Parts: sequence; structure tokens; C-alpha cells
Amino acid sequence: MKIPLLFLLLTASLSTAAQTRRAIETSPALKAVTLYLNRSELEHQGSLTLPAGTSRVAVLGVASGYENESIEVRLGEGAELLSVGADDDEEDDATPRPVPAPTPANRAAADSLNRTNEELVQLEAELKGLEEEKALLLANRVLPAGTQANWSTELAKGATLLRTRLVAIQLENNRLLARQSRLKSLTTALERRAKVAAAGDDKALLLLVRTARAGTFPLTLRYALTSRSAWRPTLEIRANETGREVQFISSGQVRNRTGIAWPRVKLTLINQYMEMDVTKPEMEPWTLDTDGDDDHGGEGRIDAFVVKGSSAGRPVDVAQSTRYEVPEPITLASYANRIITMPALTLSGRPEYLALPKMSEKVFLQTKVSGWEGLQLPERAKVYYRGAYVGDTDLEDRAYNDSLETSLGYDDRIIIGRTKLEDFSRNVGSQKRRVRLTYELNVRNLHPEAVRIKIQDQVPVSSEKEIQVKILEASGAQVEERIGRLTWYLNMAPNTSQRLRFSFEVEFPKDKEVNIINHRVRIKSPKFR
Repeated sequence: MKIPLLFLLLTASLSTAAQTRRAIETSPALKAVTLYLNRSELEHQGSLTLPAGTSRVAVLGVASGYENESIEVRLGEGAELLSVGADDDEEDDATPRPVPAPTPANRAAADSLNRTNEELVQLEAELKGLEEEKALLLANRVLPAGTQANWSTELAKGATLLRTRLVAIQLENNRLLARQSRLKSLTTALERRAKVAAAGDDKALLLLVRTARAGTFPLTLRYALTSRSAWRPTLEIRANETGREVQFISSGQVRNRTGIAWPRVKLTLINQYMEMDVTKPEMEPWTLDTDGDDDHGGEGRIDAFVVKGSSAGRPVDVAQSTRYEVPEPITLASYANRIITMPALTLSGRPEYLALPKMSEKVFLQTKVSGWEGLQLPERAKVYYRGAYVGDTDLEDRAYNDSLETSLGYDDRIIIGRTKLEDFSRNVGSQKRRVRLTYELNVRNLHPEAVRIKIQDQVPVSSEKEIQVKILEASGAQVEERIGRLTWYLNMAPNTSQRLRFSFEVEFPKDKEVNIINHRVRIKSPKFR
């Protein structure tokens, strides 16, 4: 029997069209994860077997919520990428996509969820039984008829039963309710984890690829997800007895918020926020006027920190930087956390005692660490001295300095006092008034060895030309006139004391209110750094 030629051509055409519409599915393995402080970058690697011509490829197993503009696809030689897009509507697909098999982590979460739900059912049954028992006891508090003859004995038995059993019921009820609350919280977390694999594979990434010949081609897929806290760095600073050896122990809490499991991935931690705007700033002319409307230009950026020490850096060899590659592959289930500890780094320190008697009677021990450049420095660190935790300290790794100052806590074997010796005020002529203040600092070293102490105090500074400040005595202090800071460096022998005195005058117009002594001060001076 002869088949019409038109029918054969139509069948071949329909078959070719269906083959063209049907997407070729692939699931490249997740190989690498890079975590910034606010961003996660994932890299998948695999291979594609494609026929000659144009093919639609559905990439499964990608994390949901990726940034479309961050997608990067690389194919081997001979394959050309025509377009990239999310597979939101597959109505034209001739064959529905099969449901992906659950991953081992997903299957474990589902099993745990089933066991938790079974335990919840058991708990609810026990709570119901306790409720019924309590109701039964309370309903039988009345003595039955005919027991009046020996009512005292029956009453005693009933009272004892109610007193002991009702207490036991209440305690058991509280325990079961607490357990029920914990199981419900666990159920919520397990339900989320159990649905992770399906959620991750529900939306495929669609590629349109053209090949000149049939073959197998390598595929590399990179993309990024915005994360509020992809990982959080922490730092411990541990100093020995002398403060001359300081150990920096960095670690980071890694959070897998990508929606897919990480099976033995190469993990990289970067202690930076990824900025997406890389536009170069333009410096406009700085113009001044008198009406205050046009502040075009202005002073621009003003750093909050003060440059201390030498501004000339020196090359150092450190084991850590703002980028840390974890040496071993990391396996982490979706929505799971893990602590990554980085190699400890031991640096040399120069201990120094610091006293701010105007601010505090306590004397601080600090050490100056060299070679800190490139460390994983978060904003705060936990400090340990002599093996004990002494507190947290703020860190500023942007200061252009050759040493990092770290406070190690207080030292009660150095005593310092601050006394006002003179508070004199008088008129100068008919237009001005003059105030003279004198302070004395008394320092005592109770250590059995010599110590080096840095002491800082201050005099006021003037913000108006009509107010004049004059330092009369400084006892050899280094004076920073711009900010009014006085600094002494003392090398004190064991069990010795020393007195320091400084004095200053402030002269101002009599018709101006300048409160020098009271806390309502018009003359402002910055805090010590």
C-alpha cells in the first residue's frame, strides 16, 4: 500500500517541530561558592550533548532568586549562545518535565519531618489523656453516700490523691507543652528544608544554543544572589602575659541561604561588601557664596578616623587577607549554618599603658601590633588577655598606620588621680574676663618592674577669635594645639610615683557666656582617640 507523499512530509515536519520545541535538560553540578558580606556567587559545571543546529536547553538545579543581570554562561568551542532566559512558561513544551528526584539532604529532612509529626500526634494524645484524668479527679471531689460513718478516712485519702496527683498532672502538662512548642518550631524548619529541592528545580534557566555540528560541549554557569548576610566574620585577639605576642584567630559563620544544597563545593569567603555601582565619581568645581544655597563641590568625603603613627607602610607577609579560600571542600545543606575557622596568625606587639584621667580613673593596657595589614578584620573583636576574656573592642582597619592598637583591659596596679589645684576668675579691664585653671595628675606604679605609661589630658580650644586660650604650664607634655591634647610618656621604675601639672588661661568678652567649668560648655573639644 502506498502512503501519500504529502502525509510523510507532514509527519516529518511535526516530528521536527516537536523536537525543536522540546528543551534538552541538564543539571550541571554546583562546584564553587563565593560569599561576600552581602552577596553569594555560585558556579555550576557540566557538559551538554547537543545535535547540530539550534537547541533549547533547560538548566535545572539552579538557585532560585538569582539576579538576571549576573548570569554568565560559557560554552565550549563550536557552541554559540544565542539567548538566556528563565523558563517561566512551558505550555509549548511537548513533553512535561519529570519531577526531579529528591537529594539525600532533602530526603533526610522529609524523614525527620515524618518522625516529628508522629511525635506531635503522640504528644497531643498524652495531653488529652492528662486533661481527662484531671477532669475525672475534679468531678469526684464529693464523697459518695453511705461514707458518713468513716468519712474522715475517705476524706483524707481523697485529699491526698488530689494534692499529689493534680500537681503531677500540672508538671507533666507543662513539660509536654514545652516539648510540643519545640517540635512545632522544628516542623516549620523541616518543612522548609524538605521543599528546597523541588523549589530549586521548579524554575529552570532556559538557554538557546546553536551548534555547527553535533557533539558534547562543556558548560560553565555563574550567577549571583543578593543576601542580607551571606556570612559573618568574627575575630578573637589573644595576648600573652607580656602583651608582646598577639594571636589573631579569625572565623566566620557561613549561612547557606541559596535554596540548594552545597555538595563538596569550593568555598571562598571575601570580607567585603560587593558594590554594584562602579561609576567613576566626577570632581566638580568647589564654589562659595554668601547665601548658603549653593554648596556645590563642598569638602567631599571626610574620614572619621585620625591618622596616627607613620603614614609610610612597609611590606609584610601575612597568612590571611580579605579573601580566604577554604582548603577543604564544604558540604552544607540548604538553610544550614557552619562555622569556618581560619588559620591563626601570631604577630608581635609592643605593650603600652594608657591613662585618660579626665575620662576615667582606670589605666588601660594596650598593645600595638605590626603586620596587621590584610587581616580579616570585622568591626569588633573579642579580646582575651592571660587566657581570660576581658571584653570587646572596636577595630578600624582603614587608618593609614603601621600599627594596630588593641586594648587588653584595665590594670589595677597602676593608680592615677586628677585634682584641680586652682580655679581663679577675674575681670581684665572693663571689657574682658579671664579664667585660670590648674590641674595635677598623680601617677603611681605598683608593678614589680618598670613600665611605660602614656597619659593624655586636654585643654580647651577656641572656635571664635574673641575667645583666647593660653597654656601656662604643661610639665613637658607634647601639645597638639589644634585639638588641645596633652600627651606625656613616662618610664616609671617599680613602686614609684610622679606628679604632672598643667595650667591654662581663657580670656573672653564679659558680655559673652562661656561656661568652662560647668558641663554646659560652649568651647568644644573632640574626644580622645
